[in-house]
Amino acid sequence: MATDRDAGVDPVRIGNLDVPELRHGKRWWFQDPGLRKLYFLIFIAILSSATNGYDGSMMNGLQALTYWKTYFHNPNGSRQGLLNAIQSVGSVCSLPLAPNLADWIGRKYSIFIGSLIVALGAGLQSGATDTGMFIAGRFFIGLGSGINGIASPLLITELAHPKERGKITATYNTFYYFGSTIAAWTTYGTLQIPSNWSWRLPSLLQVAPSAFQLCFLWFLPESPRFLISKDRQEEAMRIMAKYHANGNAQDEVIMFEFAEIKEAIKEEKINSKGRYMDLINTPGNRKRLFICLCCGFFSQMSGTSLTGYYLSKILTDVGITDPQFQNRLNGIIGTTNWIEAICFALLVDRIGRRPLFLTSAAGMCCTFATWIALTAVQNRTGAPGPGKGVIVIIFFHNLLYNLCWVSLNIAYPCEILPYRLRANGLMIQSLATNVMLFFNQYVNPIGIEHSSWRYYFLFEGCLVLQLVTVYFFFIETKGATLEEISRTFDGQDAVEEIKVRALATEKVEMVEQVENLHDKGENTTTVGHHEA
Repeated sequence: MATDRDAGVDPVRIGNLDVPELRHGKRWWFQDPGLRKLYFLIFIAILSSATNGYDGSMMNGLQALTYWKTYFHNPNGSRQGLLNAIQSVGSVCSLPLAPNLADWIGRKYSIFIGSLIVALGAGLQSGATDTGMFIAGRFFIGLGSGINGIASPLLITELAHPKERGKITATYNTFYYFGSTIAAWTTYGTLQIPSNWSWRLPSLLQVAPSAFQLCFLWFLPESPRFLISKDRQEEAMRIMAKYHANGNAQDEVIMFEFAEIKEAIKEEKINSKGRYMDLINTPGNRKRLFICLCCGFFSQMSGTSLTGYYLSKILTDVGITDPQFQNRLNGIIGTTNWIEAICFALLVDRIGRRPLFLTSAAGMCCTFATWIALTAVQNRTGAPGPGKGVIVIIFFHNLLYNLCWVSLNIAYPCEILPYRLRANGLMIQSLATNVMLFFNQYVNPIGIEHSSWRYYFLFEGCLVLQLVTVYFFFIETKGATLEEISRTFDGQDAVEEIKVRALATEKVEMVEQVENLHDKGENTTTVGHHEA
């Protein structure tokens, strides 16, 4: 008879009980047929992040296109900010709806609705005949992206096997740079088109990730945690067995994982009195809420937003004015960012979350201070050297940002939030992200226009605050299951109680299955005697 250790699973002791340790598999995921298929399908949900990345880089590129500037009457200052920021307004408007939709109809069908709205927005944006129509299209893109930005990471987190959950969830946000890279090189290529198609074509191509999702979303399984919460337990078990154990519903790890999820959801339902109020009714949940808000705030106030939407303006401010060079640099930045983000996402489970956060914050404090100094010198002297130095610093600063904030900005809140609070907690994090994104998109061009390099001190102050906050409040979640992470927030007793109940539930279910098999065997024998 196979044991836990034979199956590549080490037991963990809780009192007198052996608990299968879900995170110690002996094989790589690509050696497992079920996981290979699962992670290929998860790519469909990951593409939601590419839509947002495409948007930022596309708007960066459009601002360097002569035909776009002429068509929209050379927007500057607050008008330029509005054309960018309206996308964030759409995302904010989606947030009251998105978590309830994800908990009501499921993660998968929420992605379908979000993708339809993005497709509508891309059509309006690319076919815009005036500024109002362009703004309306960008609003709908933000609305749909906001829904997908809640549902997709939830689905990815809840589908991934626990031993790869950290890396797979962290990969989600790295595809922001996949989208930005495609957009950057697209606008670089259309720069040569001598018509309004130089900006209409990149605008139309923004529909591509959502169109792919609409075509292939039906092959993606629903979240087992969502199904269990809706009492569709047989369906959830089939999905977990198919992808986590190659169809073996009797696998000990799968049975324990299933029972643990079921018990955790049951416990959360019993203890839940409200919805959003649950985020502040215990010390552990208040700490979770604070970290979610910090993730949203710091991910947008680290200085990278300056080049994310206004690279052309930043380069012009340091004497680099050639549109072709600006768009080429935009493409190179997007490509290097994507490579860096993927590489660092793979380090999440090896190094841990906290060391990555601390290294990133400390490093960015130094690089951004250098950025400010070089810009100030160039503005005062007009020498080309400091301007070239700013380009080098931008690459170093982005590298340090990519060390953690791309992969963990969404993955980290998903890890620390229990199931019942996950959709609402992620909504709060997304709200903070989009509010600060709106600030950056709308205020940055005004601040740069009126204060030049002095405006950058705002971001340096935020980076210092980020370093202090991460050091004192961000906890390590490396190597724990979603249910086990609550140990740090809610205490060891709460976690052990869930595990003990899960083991009890698992044993009861195993006994029932054996009895059912025994009954079926007796019935078959009886039928055989009658036939004889």
